[in-house]
Amino acid sequence: MHVHPFPVAMRDGSLVPVERATIPITASALYGALGVYETVEIVQGRPFRLLEHLSRLDDSARMSGFTLPRPTDQVAEWVAPLLKANDVHECLLRVVIVDIGEEVATYYLYLMHPPDYPREWYTTGVPVTTFPAARSLPLIKSLNTLVPGLARRKARSMGVHDALLIDHFGNVTEGSNCNVCVVIDGTLLAPPYGAALEGITMSIVLSLARDLGIPVERRPLPAHEIPRWDEAFLTSTRRHVLPIARVDDHEMSVGPITRALMQAFDDLWRRELGI
Repeated sequence: MHVHPFPVAMRDGSLVPVERATIPITASALYGALGVYETVEIVQGRPFRLLEHLSRLDDSARMSGFTLPRPTDQVAEWVAPLLKANDVHECLLRVVIVDIGEEVATYYLYLMHPPDYPREWYTTGVPVTTFPAARSLPLIKSLNTLVPGLARRKARSMGVHDALLIDHFGNVTEGSNCNVCVVIDGTLLAPPYGAALEGITMSIVLSLARDLGIPVERRPLPAHEIPRWDEAFLTSTRRHVLPIARVDDHEMSVGPITRALMQAFDDLWRRELGI
């Protein structure tokens, strides 16, 4: 995944040129992947669910053993001056907490150009493949992204959108940087808590499904059940709800439950952002 940052970043609340927002090559953040991160969507200068992302970041940091010197509210206050310094209103915000060998963890914030997902993908769905591996400690959004990186490499080599990870129990857990939900016989299914990262977008979608009266179940998703999937979709900060059209050789349609949740999420997203 290539990162295209804007020119001004932030280190522990101080604005710095992005090329100076660096870590030493001997830092544990680099050789030990001792770092956690969050990605937040910024639309018309407004972050979507910023405090929820920062709360999950704190959870990841604590589970990683970091001492956090900054309260969540203070980190949230850094976003506006960073947007102003870059004169940007549409972007992705990356917040990173890393161990660079100091007594307490260090925060870095920077802005990225968002990926462009064509509108037709949301009509036709996207093809994906599978990859036999799983992230370590999936509830921690860690800098240890070797498995997701290898999964994306396989997806690119096959000309498909992404790869679904299959753990050593034979269960589909998540995408390379997204969650996956499926529909079988009218029930919306998602992996059990702890099997994958608890995505902010996925949590919203599951709540919306319950509000719409759609049956929801959290349970393992055995890969051998993929031929039974009637519908499936990916969720993430930027994708929102992105339908899946094919998993390896199994094709499926963009069905009524997926369409209903796409619309419900879009309505909520627009309402909260005031657009």
